[in-house]
Amino acid sequence: MDLPPIFSTLPQHQILSRLIWMRWIAIVAQLLVIAAVHLTLDVGLSAGALKSLFGVIALLGIFNLLSWWRMRHARPAGDSELFMQLLIDVSSLSLLLYFSGGATNPFVSFYLPALAVAAAILPWRLAFVLALYAFASYSLLTYVYQPLHIHDSSRGMAYHLAGMWVNFAVSAALITWFVTRISANLRQREAQLAQARERQLQGERMVALGAQAAGAAHEMGTPLATIALIAGELRNESRQSPALLAYGADLALIEQQIAVCKHALERMRVDADPRAASGPHGLKEWLGKFIDAWRLRHPAVKLSLSLPEQDGMSNDIQVLGQILLTLLDNAARAAAASDGRVQVTLTMAAAGALIRVQDDGAGIDADLLPRLGYQPVASSADGKGIGLLLAFESARQIGAGIRLSSPPAGAGRGTVADFTLALA
Repeated sequence: MDLPPIFSTLPQHQILSRLIWMRWIAIVAQLLVIAAVHLTLDVGLSAGALKSLFGVIALLGIFNLLSWWRMRHARPAGDSELFMQLLIDVSSLSLLLYFSGGATNPFVSFYLPALAVAAAILPWRLAFVLALYAFASYSLLTYVYQPLHIHDSSRGMAYHLAGMWVNFAVSAALITWFVTRISANLRQREAQLAQARERQLQGERMVALGAQAAGAAHEMGTPLATIALIAGELRNESRQSPALLAYGADLALIEQQIAVCKHALERMRVDADPRAASGPHGLKEWLGKFIDAWRLRHPAVKLSLSLPEQDGMSNDIQVLGQILLTLLDNAARAAAASDGRVQVTLTMAAAGALIRVQDDGAGIDADLLPRLGYQPVASSADGKGIGLLLAFESARQIGAGIRLSSPPAGAGRGTVADFTLALA
């Protein structure tokens, strides 16, 4: 079984781009080395050898231009193409070494950067083939090459040591640059994959919660009908019985809240039908009706609504209602605890809308605020933050966003929930 390369999860075009940049760096370095050796050092490079060296570098540059032009096509680069790219590099290096002293050239270790890159990006079989090819080329260069004639042996040794130093510096720089750049891309890709897996797990958890909610709603139907029947009978009896007459207002409130529960169950049934939310709806008119219906849930909470003059259309009215219901219920509980009020403001923009739900309650602790909407939390109202989990996930599903903020202690009270959404 073939073992995968280290960076097999990276896009091949990114790897090919790195190879092209490495080749440009190598071409520039080779030209500088040839110029420095020919102009400053007493090394016997003949005119024919110089012409051959520059010819090999020119061909390598043309090949690199063709590789750059090939990157403009959408077809991804496969392992075989990357292998051929590195094979060309090793072959060109072998030709350069052949015309400049063979294995005695201190730059013979330039084989190592290409092999290091091959080990990182290619399957082990192709990397092993390239290593064998480089080993065979190195071995052949120990016998077949055009020698360099340096008459002063001590100076030749100094040149060789200097060349080995330059060789090490350039090789280390190339390997470090390539591996660090590819590793950075790999870490970024792994972070994106981890984030995608987290979103998938959170989505699955939301689906499970939705299924549980649907089951609970189904089970609540029959008991709720029974309570409604008993409340209606007691209300009728209260008109005739002096003992129940004092509870008439309470029974009326009970019937009203039962109606709210039935409406919520009916809305859940309608929301489950995708045809119910088809087509765009006017956001301004819908929000006004939604707030009027919501007042029945919390009749004691003081609520003010501010609507703009302009209107906008939205295709996600059903999801917006679910999200806004959670934000309003949380604001109502916070405001009721401190005898405060809730303010809802709709602001329209060119391509989006902002619905702000603000209460003047006690606010949210700073350590709790970043966790809301992302994980279950305990609250003073015996809640677990499940509603906010569903609201945040629903907002992400439709491309909207929710941001919660609360002023620190001493800077005022209350919580602000900004719900931003795109318009149709």
